[in-house]
Amino acid sequence: MPSSSKPLVSVILPIYNAGEYLQPAIDSILAQTFRDFELILIDDCSQDGSLAIARNYESDPRVLVLANAQNRGRSFADNLGSEYARGRYIAKMDADDIALPHRLQTQFDFLERNPTVGLTSSFLKCFGESNIIYKYPLSADAVRSSMLFNMPIANPTAFFRRSLLQDHNLRYDDTIQDTFGEDYEFIARLAQVTKIENQPTVLLNYRTLPQTQKVAVHAHRNAKSNQIRKRLLNLFGIPFTERELVIHNTVSYIPLKLGDITLGEVHDWLWKIYVFNQQRHYTTDDAMLRCVAERWFLTCYHNTEMNINALREYKNGLLAKHYEPTFQLLGKFLLRNYLLRHFKK
Repeated sequence: MPSSSKPLVSVILPIYNAGEYLQPAIDSILAQTFRDFELILIDDCSQDGSLAIARNYESDPRVLVLANAQNRGRSFADNLGSEYARGRYIAKMDADDIALPHRLQTQFDFLERNPTVGLTSSFLKCFGESNIIYKYPLSADAVRSSMLFNMPIANPTAFFRRSLLQDHNLRYDDTIQDTFGEDYEFIARLAQVTKIENQPTVLLNYRTLPQTQKVAVHAHRNAKSNQIRKRLLNLFGIPFTERELVIHNTVSYIPLKLGDITLGEVHDWLWKIYVFNQQRHYTTDDAMLRCVAERWFLTCYHNTEMNINALREYKNGLLAKHYEPTFQLLGKFLLRNYLLRHFKK
């Protein structure tokens, strides 16, 4: 049971059938260089012995274990943890990831230095089935622009001021009872009342799933994200047709396969977002322009086909001049576009 004195940070770690991954996740928090924290473990009626693993840590005065009598979903667990939290800050943590030792100290220092920022997260280094690094937009305006398309933070490293929950009556939507979309929906609402900035450093090792599991997970998550993107477009105030909504959702989800959507339709929609932002001032013009220009490049890059010169389409678009892909990525685009159009039968 945590001590009576209030800690500076409350780490909330929901658990559901975390199995062999749980102990390393907990240990990575207890080994933090930052020491003034409490760790709240919420077991959501696991069936695999996860609760017993969590209870093994109850002798540590920093640890509190909560156990739901029935499975209530990730949002409920997050809300329950927040109700018990006593820290000035709340740090999110997943039951199968590994926090780097300096994670909490780095994020605490960042928000202490930046009082106008309400939430921060970091880059993620994948392990398991992948070793890539997930990077996220850094500035508040870049985060706000990117949010129209996708989750702009790394939820497993979300670190935010607990006062935001109290001052704005913010909670996770516990009608979303699975783990798909509850974080995106919550962050979208939180972004309307505070600035969000990310840190350009890896603070967590993120466990990736085998490809056979990943496909189903991503499909489920994207279906929920489509609903949230529609809400955000309405909040942004931009008028859109059903066709434009389909285009928007399609280019938000990598690999951005267009089907019967043309690249011209994509460019028209992305340009419409940029022009509308100039009137609406949802975020800065530069941030929005770079955001939609990058989306234009990625869409063309992922839709090189034998009967379409995607490279030419890309360069002809007004947005092309406002995004500079890396030399490596541009080289891959040139090669793919040439090979597919000249050698694929």
